[in-house]
Amino acid sequence: MRYTLRLLTAQQFLRAASLICVLEDIRGRNAKALGESPFGIGIWLGGSSTPNNWKKAVDVLGRLRRNPHEQNLFLLLRCPWCGTQMGTKPRGRGGQDVIGYDQVGQKVVLRCVDSQCPYSRRSGLPVHVVDEDIYEVRPSIVIGTVDKFAMLAWRPQARSLFGFDDQGERVVSPPGLIIQDELHLISGPLGSMVGLYEPVIDELSTDRRSKEPIPPKIIAATATIRRYEDQIKGLFGREEVALFPPHGLEEGHSFFAEPARLEDGTLEPGRRYVGVMSASLGSLQTVQTRVAAATLQAAAKVPESDRDGYWTNLNFLNSLRELGNTVSLLESDVPDYLTGLVRRDGINPRWPNRTMELTSRRRSDEIPKAIEQLQAPYVPGQERQEAIDICLASNIIEVGVDIERLGLMTIVGQPKTTAQYIQVSGRVGRRADISPGLVITIYGAAKPRDRSHYERFLTYHQQLYAQVEPTSVTPFATPVLRRALHAAAVAYIRQTTPQELSPYPFPSAEYDEAIALLRERALIADKGEVSVLERMADTRARQWRSWERTTWEANPAPWGDPKQGLMRFAGTLPDLDSKATIWDVPTSMRNVDAECHLAISLAYAHADAEIEDGL
Repeated sequence: MRYTLRLLTAQQFLRAASLICVLEDIRGRNAKALGESPFGIGIWLGGSSTPNNWKKAVDVLGRLRRNPHEQNLFLLLRCPWCGTQMGTKPRGRGGQDVIGYDQVGQKVVLRCVDSQCPYSRRSGLPVHVVDEDIYEVRPSIVIGTVDKFAMLAWRPQARSLFGFDDQGERVVSPPGLIIQDELHLISGPLGSMVGLYEPVIDELSTDRRSKEPIPPKIIAATATIRRYEDQIKGLFGREEVALFPPHGLEEGHSFFAEPARLEDGTLEPGRRYVGVMSASLGSLQTVQTRVAAATLQAAAKVPESDRDGYWTNLNFLNSLRELGNTVSLLESDVPDYLTGLVRRDGINPRWPNRTMELTSRRRSDEIPKAIEQLQAPYVPGQERQEAIDICLASNIIEVGVDIERLGLMTIVGQPKTTAQYIQVSGRVGRRADISPGLVITIYGAAKPRDRSHYERFLTYHQQLYAQVEPTSVTPFATPVLRRALHAAAVAYIRQTTPQELSPYPFPSAEYDEAIALLRERALIADKGEVSVLERMADTRARQWRSWERTTWEANPAPWGDPKQGLMRFAGTLPDLDSKATIWDVPTSMRNVDAECHLAISLAYAHADAEIEDGL
């Protein structure tokens, strides 16, 4: 199961963990019929989200016990079977206890602390969060992000997920089902990079032990897409695509979905969109201030029985810069404006006291806690409410935030694509029978695109799904090949050859196999780029053969040898003293640039002082 955003990945992992616990309990009680092989689930993410080896897992556990502010990389905060708390628990005199994570030798086992829970036994929960554990156990379900596939060039141990042993021989069946969620997000630069690695994934997942090769079945889920056949051809190389569920005979009707109606036959309230633009107020920030104050006050006037859905205003902003501006507005401009309303109209003001931020700037272990905070309801009659007043969010909420109580959203500026607009506004009003959704879109009068959307607001929203833009995936474009052709070839070679294979001498036959695989996919996805692929593949082969590198990694010790390594992490600074040419191989599908550290020198300050003394 593959996702694109860590928030959604972590959420789906916790949900699927409960399913796996149920399956394993059934199997344990019917071992004769269902076999001895246990069900299990693994989450396969980057090192900033989960421990990638046992040594790091033990180290993280030790730091969690010492430091209350340490990031929890084990993800599980509750037992997926019984709901007992896991993770950190504050101690009386400072410090904290860590419950549910037990060190056994040089490993860490996730185990429920409730003695009545069937998963409190020594073997623990059938949940695997450490990469080395996943490679060893091969769980029934592996959940990960598409970014992780870039690590196939660096981690030959990942071959076990595809059923290969250390010698590159197929010993067990590969994954038979691939579920790709939120397909529309795999587009643009990300989609193009993913499309270049997909031929390798597809080949590793194809069982060729019988006369007829058995490829994996791919199910891709999406809500907003056009020209999906072209996107699937570019990504997965599949020309036979079935849309499910199929369209019904009438608009708005299908076998699986019917319009929701009240008892009298009228349509249930759904989601209402309101557009706000004011050229006379001067700036978008002024409009934001007025809208924020108005929604704060209006929620207090909604009948208490219906107030919960509109107490929390979920704000979506298109960039972190705009989000930072909004933080300043909530701290100064909005309270000032409310103070003015108190003087003018004598209102009883509702101050934006409980605000929160839900963006990529938050650590992975903080995001589930933030979701729990958003779920806290408004309680009628309670003086100090736990419900959040205003939540400022970036595109991290585009998928995965399924909180039924939310009914009010403010979108600042028209999002870049209609697909994003639909996905973002779909976070509110998910239960129309509880809180029908209200989406307020604030348009900037100085932005031509915002003004255009405001002027055709009605027709645009009446045909919202017809406005969805087709996605672009170009995995064999020259910039993509230049960035990752060699990476995809190395990934294939390292996963299918003996694990101890050295890059010297140049593995000519294996390299030709990898390029043939990519060429075959290019003929399906984009025939016009085949000549560029062949030319670049010849260049890379010539470089590999002539450099005569003896180790794979050129990263600093202890990982590799900077002088004899073939490739280094893309985005790392090169060794300026070394004249050796090295391949930059990505560790992520997204853009990763090298960081440059600035040092502020006092040399100029001394020079200025001397000049002043001379004057």
